Amino acid sequence: MTPFSDSGVDPATAGTPEQYVALLRQLRDRSGLSFRTIERRAKANGHVLPASTLATMLNRPTLPRRDMVVTLLQACDVSEEQSTAWLTAWGRLAAARSARTIAAGQVTPEGTDRPATQPSGPHPPGQVPPGVPGTPSPRTADTAGPAQVTTTRPVPFQLPPMPAVVIGRSHEIEQILAAMTADRAICVLEGPGGIGKSTLALHLAHLAATRYPGGCLYVDLHGASAGLSPVQPTEVLARFLRALGARTIPPYVEEASALFRTLTATQGVLVVLDNAASAAQVRPLLPSGPGCTTLITSRWKLSDLDFTARFPVGPLSEDSAITLLRHLCGPQRLDADTEAAAVIVRQCGGLPLALRIVGARAAARPELALGAFADRIADEAGRLDELQVGDLSVRTSLYLGYRAFGEAARDDHRLAARTFRLAALPDWAEATAPGCAALIGAPLAATERALEHLVDANLLESAGPDRYRFHDTVRIFARERAQAVELPSEREAAMHRLTSALLSTSVAAIRLLYPHDQHHAGLVADPTDPQLTSRSTAWAWLEREHTSLLAIARQQFAAGQSLAEIRDLALTLTRFIEVAGYVAEQAQFGELTIETAQRLDDRGGVAMGLNILAIARLRQGRVDEGIDLLERRLVIQRELHDRAGEAACLNNLGNAYRDKGHFTEALRYLQESLAIRRELADHHKEGSTLDNIGLVYQHLGAYEQAIAHHEAGLALTRQVGDRHREALMLVNLAETLQLYGENARAAEHAREALAICQEFQHQRGIGLALRTLGDAYAELGLTSEAHEYRLQALALLENLDEEAYEKVRTAMAQAHT
Repeated sequence: MTPFSDSGVDPATAGTPEQYVALLRQLRDRSGLSFRTIERRAKANGHVLPASTLATMLNRPTLPRRDMVVTLLQACDVSEEQSTAWLTAWGRLAAARSARTIAAGQVTPEGTDRPATQPSGPHPPGQVPPGVPGTPSPRTADTAGPAQVTTTRPVPFQLPPMPAVVIGRSHEIEQILAAMTADRAICVLEGPGGIGKSTLALHLAHLAATRYPGGCLYVDLHGASAGLSPVQPTEVLARFLRALGARTIPPYVEEASALFRTLTATQGVLVVLDNAASAAQVRPLLPSGPGCTTLITSRWKLSDLDFTARFPVGPLSEDSAITLLRHLCGPQRLDADTEAAAVIVRQCGGLPLALRIVGARAAARPELALGAFADRIADEAGRLDELQVGDLSVRTSLYLGYRAFGEAARDDHRLAARTFRLAALPDWAEATAPGCAALIGAPLAATERALEHLVDANLLESAGPDRYRFHDTVRIFARERAQAVELPSEREAAMHRLTSALLSTSVAAIRLLYPHDQHHAGLVADPTDPQLTSRSTAWAWLEREHTSLLAIARQQFAAGQSLAEIRDLALTLTRFIEVAGYVAEQAQFGELTIETAQRLDDRGGVAMGLNILAIARLRQGRVDEGIDLLERRLVIQRELHDRAGEAACLNNLGNAYRDKGHFTEALRYLQESLAIRRELADHHKEGSTLDNIGLVYQHLGAYEQAIAHHEAGLALTRQVGDRHREALMLVNLAETLQLYGENARAAEHAREALAICQEFQHQRGIGLALRTLGDAYAELGLTSEAHEYRLQALALLENLDEEAYEKVRTAMAQAHT
């Protein structure tokens, strides 16, 4: 955006506030912008300047507030050099006005929003107090000689220039400005490096500057600055005291801090402590007088500091990030390639520093399309190399926070650094405390302390109790540090420990949910999560972790590591994945099991993988694919002389042919399976086969035979106490009874099934029970209840059982005809 030239309007010529306002009117006239356009531009820049307020300001003879002048200059695209001239003139006029109001016994400059304070101390606010070391004392009444006039000191204004633009922080600005109005307010802005804390703090300080008649003090405390150690409080106090007029600086921090509080006691001062390293560094620098405010920024949470308000500063939203990129690159360039802009914003993760670097590099290479920059930062391996320009570097910014741990002498800080490095290795959505304990090979309590250290330093985000999340850019940096510090063997060992721990916890969870399941037989259950104590906690753990379990299993498979554990993990989880209805994940686990078992030369494992994948295909309505996979499994089971596996495969083939409508073949396969299971005296699985035979008879219209088989299977299943399988058999029995015309009995069994399925959170079972209840209630004439049950069933079955979903849709359509 080309800065507006205000040549011919020289603010230095203004000798009075009225002349200054007249020059501002000329500036606005020369810009050609309407009041409404300036209002819209101010809003886009993160400011508030209503058109009515602007019109009033430009038609009053008094000096406007400084923040309103700044907003107008930015909205008119006045260059930085010219803006400095305008603000210098404003400061000169404001100082002259302050001297006049002090002489008149007033302390609040016109246009501020603090109430005037009557002089109540030993000296008028705005003047150097009598008795400060190195300052002359006023004459007493009986002193001979001419009267001595006490001169006023310049009001300090140490704020660096106001940021050119602040985007996407309107909500934070409103909240923090409100918090700053509290008496003796101490506001902490905390967040990771590069998130824009300092920019936001300076923006706020300039907006609120006219509230503070005693001036604005600023210091960069270098809590995280390249090549610089944190500034000592004594050095900061010396700077502040000199700015406040003290000629002698006490050598000890306690004395200097006390003098600082004395000088600011009635002044109404804004103190900005930027980039703080610790609460200990900050405490001596806090004013305590009424009307004083302290604004602190830090990468650390400063939990041991007493403050009035804390504001976490997070990444920009996608829309705000696009707006910032548009401002940095220009609207035409961004609009020419919106897809590339979206990639850049996504890869920068809403980090303002990263976006500013991309904007600066793009500005330096106007001949390159944004797509070129998007391609470069899309590659994780080189992203941090691309996110640096001049002295701006995302990598350096992150390292400044990490070095507090990586170069620390304390054992717990070094453990935090190792946790940071290794926790970034897995492809998990969220890190967990037990998982990190396995990674680093440390006790859980020590690991939790290390993780909290990292959260306090904003290197990790808290995602809930014992759960943590990396910002994408931080994860890349942490992996870089792991590559640089940890030996390959150490990284492999860490990932193997994690995979083994996750397998053990998964086995423990599945045993709590499905004690009759045989896939986990022989595996060790040593859960790393101490809260895994019941079916509900087991289900909750699997719900939280199943996506990460699949991602880590795929990651380890790609690395050729922990293959046996991956195979066992997939086999262990298959029942939960099927019951929960995660069909796409079920297919991925099946494929992973097949490939892993093939690498291990485990034919039995390949057969089980084929079964997992086949069931997923049947659930997806891809029946022919499912049958092909099951027939491949049957060949392997017979070659291995695995009679139990053969019976299970025959059972599933019978179900598949039933779904295809080939009932003769279905009965043949199921009866073969039943014979083998009776031969093996496997009454548990015999009950399942009997129930499945009942479904075939149901489709053939032989309802009495179907009911007899359902009831026989249900009796065997109840004998072994498998509640989960009992619920599915009750659903099948209820469906057959409903078709047979016994709707009251059907509804009774469906309600019983629904309760058990809800207990186990079996989504497909819940959907099937609701569907049967809907059909039964419709036949009983309870149309309103039937419609409600069918609506609920429709929502659950859409992605879990295509055939059942279509039956519900058809029934609802017929009910409305």
